[in-house]
Amino acid sequence: MKNNLIERYIYAVTRHMSKKEAADISKELDELVETMLAEKAGQPGSEEEKVRQVLMELGNPETMARAYTGKANDSLIGQPHYSTYLKVLKIVLFAIALGISISLLVSVISNISEINLDSSINWFVDALAEWITALFSGLLGGFAWVTIIFAILYHKGVKFDFDLGDLNDLPEVPSERARIGRGEIIADVIFVSVFTILFILLPYMNIPVIGMTPKPFPFFNPDLLIGVRYLMIASVVAMILEAIVKFSDGRHTYRVFAAKVLANLVTVATTIIWLGNSHSVNPLFVERFQELTGFSIYGINGQPLAGLASDWAMLPFPILIAIVISIVVAISEIISAGFKTFTIEK
Repeated sequence: MKNNLIERYIYAVTRHMSKKEAADISKELDELVETMLAEKAGQPGSEEEKVRQVLMELGNPETMARAYTGKANDSLIGQPHYSTYLKVLKIVLFAIALGISISLLVSVISNISEINLDSSINWFVDALAEWITALFSGLLGGFAWVTIIFAILYHKGVKFDFDLGDLNDLPEVPSERARIGRGEIIADVIFVSVFTILFILLPYMNIPVIGMTPKPFPFFNPDLLIGVRYLMIASVVAMILEAIVKFSDGRHTYRVFAAKVLANLVTVATTIIWLGNSHSVNPLFVERFQELTGFSIYGINGQPLAGLASDWAMLPFPILIAIVISIVVAISEIISAGFKTFTIEK
């Protein structure tokens, strides 16, 4: 049955489900509504009034979704946030496990030349222990941050579903252009996880430089990374919050736009304070690069960059380009998100 209100209700129920599950439940719900409307055929009232009555009888979309998926109502965080919390947590933990495994694999490969037959068993045991330790630490950290964020959202009363006191509050079924794909959210979470692993959990490894010395060494200065750790954590929290809001709304909304702006502003501030420090690059890399090439990475071969303040004039040129790119990308993302939001929501 084609009815805008019915379609919006079914979308509200199925919007966090997989495509196959959503299709099956949408068909079942459509048939259920049609049956209930048929039972009211002889009753007084317009068709629109009967539709509203049936939907009110069906109840809250989030409650209906939990009834279909079999989710428990009792939880530490509380419904309706708990259902979304579980879905986001699974994505975050998967991304962290993948990121840590890849990072440590790179580290193992970079050190494989030092391994001989006599020490291979000890090397394997050490590598396995390092992987388990990093995995446990990363998963525990991811679990903690997602749980803290959802607990705050729950206790602050931030709504994830819709109050059926007024059916007009049901979300419109978004167009394909307005939808936020699950793949985009997963990509965001993977990026956040890799960023967390490289620059917060493993600062003494971060991006390993291979070939300049007998042993790999980190490209960025680990001591400075530790010094800006709280800024890094703030960036991660802001990006996780953005991913949660994207997942919750599933489409471009004012709330998603606000989260996007916050995440980008915090990230840009972190980038400027971190990379804008002239000691952001590992001094060992600076020394070995000059020994091998005869060039200085600071400024233009050791000379200040014209037109910049003294603190920035001697930044490594590639680092300065990276800062500019991060600012341009952040501005572009905010403009793009704003265009999608205000053209859709107006």
